[in-house]
Amino acid sequence: MRNSLISSGSIINGEVENSVIFKKVFVGNNCTIKNSIILNDVYIGDNTHIENCIVESRDTIRANSFHKGEDGIKVVVEKNERYVI
Repeated sequence: MRNSLISSGSIINGEVENSVIFKKVFVGNNCTIKNSIILNDVYIGDNTHIENCIVESRDTIRANSFHKGEDGIKVVVEKNERYVI
């Protein structure tokens, strides 16, 4: 973690740089988050890259995803199932 704000209750297993992470965020293994804002209660799967994005609250980002805001900020809204039975 470098130059970032991380709220309590978050679990970070990856790399976070120049970002703001709100409450109850889980960042999976080998993830990279740069220049982004991750709002409340977000689950980010393993091997995910997020750059120049805002991730909406209560989102689940699938493993092996790639999100990058090319011409400014990208708003990521994914409502995937967190648990599969």
